[in-house]
Amino acid sequence: MRDRLPPLRAMRVLEAVWKHGSIAAAAENLNVTQSAIGHQLRQIEEWSGVRLMIREGRRVQLTDAGESLALVVHRGFSGIRHEVDRLTMRERLPVTLAAMPLVAQNWLLPNLPHFHERHPNVALHLATIQSDQPMTPEPDVTILFSLSGDLPAGAKPLVNGKAIPVCAPSYLARHPMQNDADILTARLLQDEDSRMWSDWANAAQCAVPEPPTKGLLYLAGSNLLTDAALAGHGVAICREALIASYLRDGRLIALSQTAIDTEACYYYTLSNAGRKQSTVSQVVSWLGALAQRIPHR
Repeated sequence: MRDRLPPLRAMRVLEAVWKHGSIAAAAENLNVTQSAIGHQLRQIEEWSGVRLMIREGRRVQLTDAGESLALVVHRGFSGIRHEVDRLTMRERLPVTLAAMPLVAQNWLLPNLPHFHERHPNVALHLATIQSDQPMTPEPDVTILFSLSGDLPAGAKPLVNGKAIPVCAPSYLARHPMQNDADILTARLLQDEDSRMWSDWANAAQCAVPEPPTKGLLYLAGSNLLTDAALAGHGVAICREALIASYLRDGRLIALSQTAIDTEACYYYTLSNAGRKQSTVSQVVSWLGALAQRIPHR
């Protein structure tokens, strides 16, 4: 059976042509002749049976198929380059802890000194992950979110994911709010999960507000939503556990006892490799201690 991978040297040439925009520039970058570049590209064409180049006079450009293959090749080589850059780190056998951006930024990063005080000999690699985009290689410990509270096999709950309306003191000073109904007259900041305000209005037994006709803003992701609330742009529904430090120091104010997503939770999973590492248990123990320190209202 024919190998489904074309010659790797030719793939490197294809990436160079795509990246630098011409055969001449690719030849200069790779320190080879232009005829050598053309020969390598023809190798891929012969191997695949698909035309990768269009010649227009003295100019040569990639076809749509060539552009598509070059982009995939570039992503693959970029992954290899990135992993090579991390070889020195991996030699030190760090525990890879991956979490969604807001969890990593608001909860893990501020508490890293606490981890290093307790476990000075454990190397830690902190990374961010999107729940629908798995990392390669799989992290030793991954923190994810479940809206329903249903967890995959082997997962362990970490902290509650209930959400409450909050705003900055500066916004509250400009728009006083005395009760739940008042909250719904404020500028309601929305992330892409647009059901949150209607769910909250129902939980508060208030009329569901109509979307504004002007100035409606959707913020992509919890990070931007929290930042917008901190900047005083309006009222946001945020996961209480992840803004605990902002509530504690007064940068955000909880406006109501009414919460939604009370069954939601953040949870962690261990990879097969993570289960075999003795240092992973120390990271898990630290996460449990952090979870216990989050105040409950």
